[in-house]
Amino acid sequence: MTYGYDEATAVIGPLSPLPQPGTIDLCAQHAQSVTMPVGWQVIRLQTEFEEAPPSSDDLLALADAIREASRTEVPPPVRAQREVRRPTDVPRHVPRPRLAVINGEGEDDGPAGPEIHSVEE
Repeated sequence: MTYGYDEATAVIGPLSPLPQPGTIDLCAQHAQSVTMPVGWQVIRLQTEFEEAPPSSDDLLALADAIREASRTEVPPPVRAQREVRRPTDVPRHVPRPRLAVINGEGEDDGPAGPEIHSVEE
């Protein structure tokens, strides 16, 4: 199937023996049932041909390709390097920030200001 956007046309015909850019291969069922947007023209090229029977050559070619792929040596896995992103990943020898709780009640803070309590882990 090939689209012509400028002409709002879709052409549905036999499979090409070579891959073509901008074309879509459809099975027989989808070639008969495909629909186009409203206003598009569909041109169906009907050809008389017999479908090829299943071939043992195709199956043998697939088996040979699998055998060949299984003979290639697979490289050993490499351990991934990751960056430290979470606090739990940081080593314990790194100084941790100190936290403080500020009692900010407002006007009753007294002459020295708000009361600060240090929090240790």
